[in-house]
Amino acid sequence: AAKAQLWTNSLALPHRLLSCIAAANPARYATRTPSMRALAALLLIAAAKADDVDNENATAASSLNDVVEGLKDQIFADHVKGAPQTFREECAAFIAAVDWRETWIRCLILWHLSLWLLFVFTRKNFPVQCGLFFGIAACVALAETLNGLCAKRWEKFATQNYFDERGVFAGIMLCAPLLALAFAMLLNFLVMASSMLVTVKRAEFRGKARELGAQAEAEAQAVPAP
Repeated sequence: AAKAQLWTNSLALPHRLLSCIAAANPARYATRTPSMRALAALLLIAAAKADDVDNENATAASSLNDVVEGLKDQIFADHVKGAPQTFREECAAFIAAVDWRETWIRCLILWHLSLWLLFVFTRKNFPVQCGLFFGIAACVALAETLNGLCAKRWEKFATQNYFDERGVFAGIMLCAPLLALAFAMLLNFLVMASSMLVTVKRAEFRGKARELGAQAEAEAQAVPAP
């Protein structure tokens, strides 16, 4: 096809040159000698042929573009048709794509469960909760680096490469549970702060009650007996 196009362009080149000369000033060549009038007529014929060749090339290019666009639309339609359309279908596709029998995936799930159990059993211990929260924040901050390292060495521990450049698998399997746990810990911090505030207020009220009682007792002793 490229050779045919080159041959067509080489044949059309003289006609284009003559058409340019004729288009510059055709009346000038038509008002001289008969030979000049004949030359002008030949130039006009050449220009007409060049226009025909250009029209044919434009038609062929347009038809080729239509075929390419049709193939692109068909491929895109087939891809969209086979892709998941709803959130439920996307979740089902993700679950089907992951091999849940792999040891490292099971260890990752057990690690998340152990973090949740540690959070539940130490929810009233403020220092442990703070350490756990900062550890979770560090893991989430290093998720992108971990994803890049795992993408380079996935053959050593996995059967397929789950670690793409966008980090979808790492975001779902690592960051999402950790962020959910961090949110639960923030709620627990609010509960701890509110309970601490209630405890402080109760102690304050008890102190004031003792002061009032002691003051009343002192006043009662200061009043002389009749």
